[in-house]
Amino acid sequence: MKRAIIFLFSFTLISSSLLAQESSDDKFLRKFSTGIDIINDFVMDAPDGIEFRSFNPGVNVYGLYTFPINESNFAFALGAGLGMHNLHSNGLLSDTAGVSFFTKFPEKDENDNSISYKKNKLALTYLDFPFELRFKSDNGIRFAIGFKIGVLLNAHTKFKGDDPVDGDNIKIKESALPNFQSWRFGPSVQIGYKWVNLTGFYSTTRIFEENVGPEIFPVSVGIALRPF
Repeated sequence: MKRAIIFLFSFTLISSSLLAQESSDDKFLRKFSTGIDIINDFVMDAPDGIEFRSFNPGVNVYGLYTFPINESNFAFALGAGLGMHNLHSNGLLSDTAGVSFFTKFPEKDENDNSISYKKNKLALTYLDFPFELRFKSDNGIRFAIGFKIGVLLNAHTKFKGDDPVDGDNIKIKESALPNFQSWRFGPSVQIGYKWVNLTGFYSTTRIFEENVGPEIFPVSVGIALRPF
């Protein structure tokens, strides 16, 4: 996965630079382009006692096709891509009687020995379909508003640290997780200069299904690198 992200990142930078050089006109061109967002997720409405890190790095990679609106400075764009999120917390995810919940990682094991962990995250991957209304000015300023619909492809947890029971060092990856919302939806916004933009996405759908999991949802902010 890391190699794939590095490859996509390099490909995006090269294609963005070339297309940015080719598209010196202030008007939009009908074209296909690739892009990458380097994002950080802030988790809203965490359960009592559960703390999510303020730094939760993630990546969006996508392709978009631009449809100019006549010969104006406006255009529509739509496409598809992958949204990859990593939500780090001090909570262990489990489920009982069909309900998913987080429990705070204990400070000591059953033998009263101090325990800790190096990694504890919830990883989510979505197949996203973004739609945007774009504007670019004569001086290179870019602006876009839109929305994104996503389908959940994968959800898993990764844990590396001490076993809460006996304190042994363990590594666990759990993919058989219930009660995740199978889709997401929310508005997006971008503003920047040429192919470097600040980007934001607000998920109006929660990560878990209603009444069977924590009512948490992420807000993504970051830097988008792509031709516009």
